[in-house]
Amino acid sequence: MKMVAEIITVGDEILAGSILDTNAHWLTQELVTLNIPVLRRHTISDDKEEIVYALNTLSEKTDIVIFTGGLGPTRDDITKKTITEYFGGKLIFSESLYAEIKEKLSHRSKNFPISNREQAFIPDNAILLSNPLGTAAGLFFQDKNREIYLLPGVPEEMKAIFNTAIRPRLLQKFGEKNKVLVFKTTGIMESEIVDRIDEGLQNFSEIKVGYYPSVLGVTLKFLIKEKDILNVEPRLKEFLYHHLGDDIYAEEDIDISEVIARELKNREWTLSVAESCTGGLISHRLTEIPGISAVFREGIVSYSNEAKMRLLGISEEMLKRYGAVSEKTVIDMARGVRERAGTDTAISISGIAGPEGGTPEKPVGTVWMCAITPNQEKTCCIFFNKNRSLNKLYASQAALNLLRKLLI
Repeated sequence: MKMVAEIITVGDEILAGSILDTNAHWLTQELVTLNIPVLRRHTISDDKEEIVYALNTLSEKTDIVIFTGGLGPTRDDITKKTITEYFGGKLIFSESLYAEIKEKLSHRSKNFPISNREQAFIPDNAILLSNPLGTAAGLFFQDKNREIYLLPGVPEEMKAIFNTAIRPRLLQKFGEKNKVLVFKTTGIMESEIVDRIDEGLQNFSEIKVGYYPSVLGVTLKFLIKEKDILNVEPRLKEFLYHHLGDDIYAEEDIDISEVIARELKNREWTLSVAESCTGGLISHRLTEIPGISAVFREGIVSYSNEAKMRLLGISEEMLKRYGAVSEKTVIDMARGVRERAGTDTAISISGIAGPEGGTPEKPVGTVWMCAITPNQEKTCCIFFNKNRSLNKLYASQAALNLLRKLLI
C-alpha cells in the first residue's frame, strides 16, 4: 500500500516573509526518493489553535505528518506542548536530556541559559529522536495508523534528525526506494529542452520527469525506482547527452561555480576575473565554494574606464574607438587580468545593466564577455532584457558558462 505525507511548517517568521521555508522543500524531495509522495504542505502560525486545527484537518489519506519548527526555548515555541496535549499526554522533565543540553552549550557560554531548560521537558507519549547538532530533540508520536514527527526548524538540525532517525524507519516500514537523477542545464530555455527530448522520453516508461526552471538554468529531475536503475540510468544519460550535449553542466544539484572549481583543480590551473557590469558578482559566486582559494587568485572590479586603464592596462585610444562594452575591450580585460595575476585562465565581462545607459547600437542589457585558458580564447555577446539585478545575475552565469565550456 502506498503511503502519503503532509508537511506542516510552524513559524510566524515564515508567514511574515522574513525567511523562506526551505525545510518543506527539502523534506518533499527526500520523501519522494522514499516513494512517499507529499499530499499537502501547510505553513501555520505559532498558535495553539492553528496547530490543533492543522491536526484536525489532516487528510484521511495521510499516513505520515512531519512538523518543523516550534521546538526552541522561547515562549512562542509551543508545538511540542500543544501536540503532546492533543494526543493526551503531558510533559515530564528529563534529567538525562537536561545534562545533554548543558553539555552541548558548555562551550558557548559559562552561564547556562535558563530558557534552554524548557527543552528538557519531553512528552510521556512520544519517542525522543536525538538531535546530533542542536538542543531541540525531535519527537515521534504514533496516532493509530498515522505517524507524527516533530522536527526543529533549524535546517541543519532538521536534516540531521531526518537522516539519522526518520529516513531509516520509513525505508524499513514503507519499503520501495526511488532514486532521483539530476541534470543541471544552463544557456537553454525550458521550451527548447522539451522540444529536444520530450518525444524520446516516451521510450522511458520507467521514469517520471520534472522540469524546474530558474534564473540560472533548468534542472531536470528523473524519478526512477531503485530496481530499475541499472537498466535505465545508462540509457537515459546517453539519450540526454545526445540531445542536450554540453548544455548539461552537472549531474547533481550544484552551482556552476563548483563545476568550474573542480575542473580547474583537476588541471591545476588558476583563475582571475575582471568585472565591470556585474560588480564583483562572479567573484562572489566563486568564493562561495569551499576550497576555491586553491585556484582563484584575484578578482578586479574595473567599473570605470579609468579603472580599466589603470588596473588592466586598457588603452584610452581603444576605449574611445570601441567603447567599454565591446569585444575588443573584454578581450583586453581578460588578457590584462590574466597577465597581472599570473593565472592560467581568466574571465572578463562588460555590459549595460540598465535601466539607463543604452544606445540604439548598444541597448540596455547588452553584455560582452571573454574567457581565456592556456590554449583557447572565446568571446560572446548576449542581450539580456530583464531588470538591473537580473541582468547582472544572468550575465554572471553566462560568463561562468563560457569558461566552463572551454574547460570540458
